[in-house]
Amino acid sequence: MQDLIRKIEADAATRLNLPPNSTPAENLAAYKAFLHVQTHRLKILHRGGASGIEICQGRAAVLDALLRHLWETAKKSLSEQAQKEFPKLSLVAIGGYGRAELNPYSDIDFMFLHDGQIAAGRPLPYLSKLIDGVLYPLWDVGLKVGHSVRSIDDCVKVANSDMQSKTSLIESRLIIGSETLFKKFQKTLVSKCVDGFEEEYIATRLEDQEARRTKFGNSATMQEPNIKNGCGGLRDYQNLLWMSFFKYRTRSLADLEKQEFVSDAERKQLEAAYDFLLRTRTELHYHINRPMDALGKNLQPAVAVALGWHERSPSMRIEKFMRELYTHMRNIFLITRTLEQRMALVPEKLGRLSLRRWLPKRKEPPAAVDGFIFEDGQVRAASNRIFKEDSRRLMRAFLHAQQRRLQLHPDLAQLIRQSLSLVDREFLNDERVRETFLTILERRGEVAPALRGMHETNLLGKYIPEFGKLTCLVQHEFYHQYAADEHTLVCIEQLDKIWEAQEPPYKNYAPLFQGLAHPGLLYLALLLHDVGKSAHEKNEGHSQISADMAMRAAKRLHLDASATHILQVLIVNHLLMATVSQRRDLDDDSVIRDFAHTIESVELLNSLTLLTFADSEGTSDKLWNGFKDSLLWQLHSRAMILLSAGSEFIRAEEQRVETLIEQVRELAPEEIADDEIVAHFSNLPLRYFQIRTAKEIFDDIELAHRFMHQLIDGRKNALSPIVACQDEPDRGYSLVKVCTWDRAGLFSKIAGSLSAVEMNILSARILTRTDGIALDTFFVQEARTGNPATSLQCEKFSTLLEKILLDEEVDLPALIAKSMTNRPVYQAYAGEKMSTRVHFDNQISETRTFIEIETEDHLGLLYAISQTFAKLGVDIAAARILTERGAAIDSFYVRESDGGKIESPARRILVEKSLREAISRLEK
Repeated sequence: MQDLIRKIEADAATRLNLPPNSTPAENLAAYKAFLHVQTHRLKILHRGGASGIEICQGRAAVLDALLRHLWETAKKSLSEQAQKEFPKLSLVAIGGYGRAELNPYSDIDFMFLHDGQIAAGRPLPYLSKLIDGVLYPLWDVGLKVGHSVRSIDDCVKVANSDMQSKTSLIESRLIIGSETLFKKFQKTLVSKCVDGFEEEYIATRLEDQEARRTKFGNSATMQEPNIKNGCGGLRDYQNLLWMSFFKYRTRSLADLEKQEFVSDAERKQLEAAYDFLLRTRTELHYHINRPMDALGKNLQPAVAVALGWHERSPSMRIEKFMRELYTHMRNIFLITRTLEQRMALVPEKLGRLSLRRWLPKRKEPPAAVDGFIFEDGQVRAASNRIFKEDSRRLMRAFLHAQQRRLQLHPDLAQLIRQSLSLVDREFLNDERVRETFLTILERRGEVAPALRGMHETNLLGKYIPEFGKLTCLVQHEFYHQYAADEHTLVCIEQLDKIWEAQEPPYKNYAPLFQGLAHPGLLYLALLLHDVGKSAHEKNEGHSQISADMAMRAAKRLHLDASATHILQVLIVNHLLMATVSQRRDLDDDSVIRDFAHTIESVELLNSLTLLTFADSEGTSDKLWNGFKDSLLWQLHSRAMILLSAGSEFIRAEEQRVETLIEQVRELAPEEIADDEIVAHFSNLPLRYFQIRTAKEIFDDIELAHRFMHQLIDGRKNALSPIVACQDEPDRGYSLVKVCTWDRAGLFSKIAGSLSAVEMNILSARILTRTDGIALDTFFVQEARTGNPATSLQCEKFSTLLEKILLDEEVDLPALIAKSMTNRPVYQAYAGEKMSTRVHFDNQISETRTFIEIETEDHLGLLYAISQTFAKLGVDIAAARILTERGAAIDSFYVRESDGGKIESPARRILVEKSLREAISRLEK
């Protein structure tokens, strides 16, 4: 590092050795050349593998050299007498520049420190000359700098009014000028802004830290981490040093190690992590040529390659780089958090630190229980030998904390980390350890803190190695917000929230959770449901691999055959319920029968429902919504009928229909004739009545009544539709119902009209009576906000659809293009494009072909797909529309114009080719 700084200073001495009487304007070319050469030098060194701190300190050294030259040049421009009378002035770097840690586009902040050189609010000539001589050339060469002009009293006033300013000044460093004045400034700052402010400052910093971590996801393994401000980012490391300075007047990790605050291993971990983050941030700045802290998914491939990851597989390259990054951020997050907790507890008196000094003094210290002391809301170790005396205490520590709702003291957590060598084969197979672990899992509503504590001390991954392999593992799926281990722990937190929930949607699941006979199996299934993602061979799909790996854990945990079977079924099918509810036609009897046959029992159905909800909530805070919630409950209730009582429970279809007819007759007003009700029942299949209430059936009859009487009265054209809109605010969507004569391309025209008025289609239920009346229902949201559709939108839709169905001249594609919505775009890696997948299945439904299309979402996508079906003479019988972060996953139940399935291979090839061509046209 010193060699680099010497080279920079030598180059400055050569390039900035300018003629004595030259003006700053005449010297601009030399300044620019110096900056260009040194910036290029640093970039070459960085790309050659130089450390993060070396490049950042090098950048600070370059600016130091330039500023010193400008200062001296401005000073020499004064008369000889003025130079002799030159007052005490200092140029002081503050903030990140004060730490001498500048990434390529970091803020450059410095301060002109004076000793009374301001009069009437304006700088006196000496100071004014220096300010102009330094600032103008910097601006002229294109540098963006932040500067201030302050006396020592000004600094004290600013520091005591704002924590960020105080922190920035504490990190100050003299660039050039009066060393005496600078030392006086430093001494005054400590005596008037630090002494007596320790507890206040630390409390404020911890509060700021909590707010910042919450803002950036409260996890060190976010899919798109913020290198500076995220959990485990640069700011966490810096925050540790700032607080330790206030409490102990230490300036570095080495100082903290001398005071036994951190171990040698922890210091090395923190320093390596900080350097890696600085290096990553430097590359991020170089790559986009501007300040940037968020490592977006689209930037990760280029940054990974530039930092030395060259695996042939792009996904493997990103996985290895991001895992390294996550590991470093996790280390910073965990170690600094532990030390922050300590600093909030330590006494004011300085000196060497020991556990005894942190313990509050009391007349009668609490008695130890099983080697632990419980006080002040924490579990402490009675001695440093408790785990050597009995290694089973490693697991019991978490049971004690869970049972008493206490937290582990930071030093106990550290002692556990240091004792992990005791987790050997004997420990893994120990019956008493096993019983403790399973007992922890059975305490519903209180499992997540215990498992997270185990993971943060690395015990969980040692005891359940299948889970340990997920640590800091990248999840490539676009909808995942966290790394695999964090996702799993968040899922378990979501399940905990259900136990005593008072607000929907969580409280709706509480009865299911409360009724489970063995909640521990559900927690274990959640813990292991994604462990298969750590396998590099994923041809089987991670669900099956996860189940296979879980069987090894079940064997070690000595689960009986019944428990093992439940665990296996839950993990193998952990995606099934979301897939069926969101992508399959829940009106299809065969779909419900097949699902119920797979799930086997009510206990498994309830467990899988809870797992599905927790898994979805733990994937992303934006993934779940009222519509998906309602679909999940529909599937649960319909499968429950089959599972709870079997064939004896199911009524004869004729008896059910007769009962519904009587109920509908009671709801119908006089103007709806009985023959209209009978006609409706006789023109629809039995499955329609199996899954609808009398009120839902009556609503359809009322719509058909309005449509038929419109024709009889002759008030409108026979092709004019009847449109009804109904808000479902509790479910987060609106229902749009359309009644008209069925015809080719009807679905496409309705879908296009909805898109044109900025309605986002969540799902569709397509129904046509045998007399030709179509009763189609669309579940929609306002596309910009995700709220239920507005009444104005419904009016616009009704008007537009009527024009289209009456064959008036309407350029629907152009209207769709005009309806610019704030839809999320697919978060692809740079250079990556989400490929389109078209999947055919003739087994899912007894009477229709199932087609699933996965592709990037585009404006007018559903219209393009449905139009293609219409042109090919393929009729859409039902649809499930799903969009996640800009990726469309749309499912259609279709049939040929003759009512049959798409059987011919040649026909299927034609349909797929036509769909791909229609989608590709949207991409141009």
